[in-house]
Amino acid sequence: MKKTLLITLLFLVSVSLKAQNKSVDAPDLDKLNIKELDIPTKDLTFDPKNTDNKETLYTSVDVEPHFQGGITNFYNYLQQNIGYPKRALIQRVQGKVFVGFVVEKDGSLTNIKILRSVSPEIDAEAGRAISNSPNWFPALLNGLQVRAQYVVPITFKLPPENIIKQQLLMDSLRNLPPDRKIFTAVEQEPTFPGGIEKFYNFLQSNIRYPVAAFKNKVQGRVFISFIVERDGSLSDVRVVRGIGSGCDEEAARVISISPRWKSGIQNGRPVRVAYTIPVSFDLM
Repeated sequence: MKKTLLITLLFLVSVSLKAQNKSVDAPDLDKLNIKELDIPTKDLTFDPKNTDNKETLYTSVDVEPHFQGGITNFYNYLQQNIGYPKRALIQRVQGKVFVGFVVEKDGSLTNIKILRSVSPEIDAEAGRAISNSPNWFPALLNGLQVRAQYVVPITFKLPPENIIKQQLLMDSLRNLPPDRKIFTAVEQEPTFPGGIEKFYNFLQSNIRYPVAAFKNKVQGRVFISFIVERDGSLSDVRVVRGIGSGCDEEAARVISISPRWKSGIQNGRPVRVAYTIPVSFDLM
């Protein structure tokens, strides 16, 4: 029986991606991919008759065209290659964009067009990711490779408001003058004196479980961001994601009294580095 070609993809940019009931972890909070895009989006209709290749274009085939490795690999490809456009993030734009294209007999993707638009920036990012896709396995009809039409809906969903603010802040910090520039990835990461084990010991020795959190049985992880300065001191301590009941304030307090770290190194020089860590509050 021939199959109609349509898949539904839910891509939750910067939060999570669910594919076949499997949750895929999002990128690190301090490494979200925010993109400035200037890719033009022109065609908002999909007319197979207008393709340059005059060979027959099929919408129903025996074997559907598919991404190398299957649908899970396609989800992974999208997660790794789509970033939330900065302008759409600032304007809090989200929605589902439908991208149509032709899978040629050699597996290449052509005639990529936006069928249903969300915004120029989101449309362009979705179209860019599809245009950069590796070749697919072509459709088969009666045992022969044929050209096939395909439609992909990609959903852009905004992360929580506090995450949006944090990522926009981090993006703005990257554009500071050279002597004030803040890195999110360096050749040598900043470290707590004595290493990670000493850092855990420091937290354990200095964190006081808030009374309100203890009474209300609140536990979980508080994510704290800060800047490790060139001299190793910590600045701009902020709560990225909290659990309330005094835990957020306590986590920030302990980080703010931390001893100086060993600074990050880039090109042989100490540099300012943005850092995000989880501080756990566990009721024993």
